[in-house]
Amino acid sequence: MMKALFVRLLPVMLVGLWVGCQQEANEADAEAEAFDQQMHALMPERSLAVTEEAMLKGFSLQRVLAQLAAQSGVPGMNALKLFNQLWDTQDPAPGIGAGPHCDDESSFAGGPGLNDFPWQCPRAESYQSAIDPFQGPADQHLYMPIGLFNRFDLAPSNGAHCGEYRIVYAMRPGHPLGQGRGRNFIIFEAILPNPVPSTGLNGCKPVAELWAELSDPFISDGARRAHLEKFYFFGGLAGGSAAFAPVVHVNHYGLMLGANGYSCSTGQIRTNQFVNGPWTMREYKLANDCRCGTCELTMVPMTVKDNPYGDLFNSGSPEPLVPALQSTIVSQVHSLSINDINGFGYKVDDRLNAAESPIDDGPQINNYPQRFAASPSLAFASAIAANIPASSSLTPDNIIARAHVFSCAGCHLQSDGADLGEGLIWPNSQGFTHVHEFASGTPSSFEISQGLRDVFLPFRHELLAHFLAFGSSGPGGDRCEIRTPESLQLSKKACVELSRSGDPRPFPTDAIRSLRTKWEGRAILGRAGGH
Repeated sequence: MMKALFVRLLPVMLVGLWVGCQQEANEADAEAEAFDQQMHALMPERSLAVTEEAMLKGFSLQRVLAQLAAQSGVPGMNALKLFNQLWDTQDPAPGIGAGPHCDDESSFAGGPGLNDFPWQCPRAESYQSAIDPFQGPADQHLYMPIGLFNRFDLAPSNGAHCGEYRIVYAMRPGHPLGQGRGRNFIIFEAILPNPVPSTGLNGCKPVAELWAELSDPFISDGARRAHLEKFYFFGGLAGGSAAFAPVVHVNHYGLMLGANGYSCSTGQIRTNQFVNGPWTMREYKLANDCRCGTCELTMVPMTVKDNPYGDLFNSGSPEPLVPALQSTIVSQVHSLSINDINGFGYKVDDRLNAAESPIDDGPQINNYPQRFAASPSLAFASAIAANIPASSSLTPDNIIARAHVFSCAGCHLQSDGADLGEGLIWPNSQGFTHVHEFASGTPSSFEISQGLRDVFLPFRHELLAHFLAFGSSGPGGDRCEIRTPESLQLSKKACVELSRSGDPRPFPTDAIRSLRTKWEGRAILGRAGGH
């Protein structure tokens, strides 16, 4: 009886199974089609790396600095004062007397330093603390915008913020104020907070959609430029129950100190300096200090991130943090072993990070593979080898070479063409830049590096298309806000005493650095690198 019933039901069961499999196949086909449509619709040169001269005309350095000055609430602050103060940091005190200087701290070796590590002081770029780069119309200023970069891929998976949105400036070739002084770049890298972090990364969807819309072939150049200017300078983009702030905001490049803590500002301002050498890269936080009622706006030098001081890789170095660096590398060998050029990575405690990342400093102190080879340690190499996955053919040299690509100097030149093991070759920059200041082509654009064009942008393209097609299923996060730590709090009495004495407010660099870590995290996919 049961056998006969089973025989009669078998065709029905098979039909049901076939229908279920067909539905799954149809859903998979629909998902694949949705993803393919997004991939096809997105144009990297419009939605990821905008370097057309026509699109950049409204992004003068003066406009950015003027907006930051106005938002700070500092009486009398303006674009020129902020520009001069930035470059005054590269002179010994007293300079123009407007903020930190390169000899405020010492290195472990006794000379000028930051984070106990040495840096060159003074630098030739400090001459800019005494010039006005904004003379005449914007197209005659010393600095010109050469690129807008969408770094949605740097948004953390909990959606605490929506990634970084960058503006790159270059010293104008042949300008009277820069002629004969080499090349120089300033990069503004703003973090854009998610106005509804409880919704997770999906709260950032309006931002992703805005950038995707720029790829629409029917949108005019004027409309594209208007969308970008609104996003960067005015904000207002709808995001759930709240609106996004403008990208260019005084709290998005560093921190705001006050009674109520400071906003989710893990963004930064970086410089790529070629003026009379040695070539180097440095990093700054824009600090708006409102702890005593009135505000002070200051460019504060910081360490270069995920960029350990190079001599820590030298086992024979007298630097006391060599064991800490070796432990950092060994503990993250597995992450560095991932055989995906957009997937491997590691994180570095800030106490190990260098003050700057020079490219041609003679002894190549910050060239990790060279320092690793300079005084090899069997114990260090053996510990690395012991943690490389058994299925991998990587060597300790490969692991060090992979760590090196995350340093500024490595990413921008020293790692060009480096063999990273298991078939991975690091792509080329343009000789210490990833976008240069010489426009060409139709439409006239600033050329990007082979690494960006062929490796990094395709990865970001796929990531953005995937998010637009499917959104995110990750959990929501807290609002990007941290209370001011005790080390930076000031009482009313302390403020009065500082005012009477004329002393500057205490602004310890190590305490500022400690604020940075809470909201830094992995990207949605792959590493959160700065390329």
